[in-house]
Amino acid sequence: MRRKFPFSLEKHWQDPKGLIQVFVGPRQVGKTTAAEILTQADKAVFASADLPAPPTTDFIVDKWNEARNIFAQKPSDSVALILDEIQKIPRWSEVIKGLADEDRRNKSQFKVALLGSSALLIEKRLSESLTGRFEANYFPHWVYGEIEELSGASLAQYMRWGGYPKVYEFMDDPERAAGYIENSILEPSLGRDILALHSVEKPALLRQLFWYVSRLPAQIVSYEKILGHLQDRGNSATLVHYAELLMQAFLVCPIHKFSMALHRTKKSTPKWIFPNPGLIHASVFSDKDSESFVFENLVGSHLLNISYGRKRYELKYFRDDSYEVDFVFCKDGEPLFAIEVKSGRVKKIPTSTRLAASGIQCPFAVVTPENIKALLMHFDPEEITKDQNLFSVPRLSQDR
Repeated sequence: MRRKFPFSLEKHWQDPKGLIQVFVGPRQVGKTTAAEILTQADKAVFASADLPAPPTTDFIVDKWNEARNIFAQKPSDSVALILDEIQKIPRWSEVIKGLADEDRRNKSQFKVALLGSSALLIEKRLSESLTGRFEANYFPHWVYGEIEELSGASLAQYMRWGGYPKVYEFMDDPERAAGYIENSILEPSLGRDILALHSVEKPALLRQLFWYVSRLPAQIVSYEKILGHLQDRGNSATLVHYAELLMQAFLVCPIHKFSMALHRTKKSTPKWIFPNPGLIHASVFSDKDSESFVFENLVGSHLLNISYGRKRYELKYFRDDSYEVDFVFCKDGEPLFAIEVKSGRVKKIPTSTRLAASGIQCPFAVVTPENIKALLMHFDPEEITKDQNLFSVPRLSQDR
């Protein structure tokens, strides 16, 4: 099965226009599989830098020359070089720039794809050294519609195990499924990927932050409150930095309150959304009081995934005194639509007049267990507002 995301990947690959194709996304989202599918008819050189010790730039030069030799023997646009986990090689962008520019001068260009799981680090290196020479393709976590098509999983299964296709092979052994997520995905991400690529003075505090908020899906909790429950000493600024690293790894995303004043948005208390439901702590699923938050997180995770890497979009929430709207989905800083999740949690919903006074004048949807699939089957944010299954539901005007 070919993923729905990224939307234009096949087009970019078939007609790269001399641009290096960059595949960006977290672990286990299909980047390598996509590259293998796209290069089935190609003479491809595959190489991964995901090694215990990061390779040197000689690794890149050797593989590049291997692809050059194939191209020299029979020049063709079917020759391809795939470099996986490229961000783990120091100075990779400068070396690739030199090699690509040399090929351009010699008019001997072949297809090149760079795969990586640290979006911000890759983007930083690309903008520093490869400006004008690349095209980014973003791979989010697998959304429900894709998992259902691939494995036949139910919505309840997706809410528990999330968007990792391999885990659905273990449905008869939940303990093994949980072990796979923790040992094959979380541990490498927390213990290797983030620590190898970023400056982390307190690795134990980073882990504690993740494990603590993994019990708080879709809850609005301040850094100060979290800090009081962690064992390692630190401060709020450190937690903010570590939360940013977790977001860059697309493990958990602290979204902020919508406000027309940008400085208030950045200083607001975060709502913790897990873009992959399978990353929520197992204890949450046995807690009846957390069911509404798990359901709300499902909505937020879908919105994060279908907008991943598309910088014009941003997910926020709204709160004014005791009034709350679960999600405000923005485009270019302006609300595109708002969503209230009817999950059984008691809260006050603001009137249209109150929302308008706060700068929220957009279509308003109510998502319920009855119409949740209508939302989850949309892969493009622009199409959501056209769905009458979501936007024809009467708004609730009293406390729930």
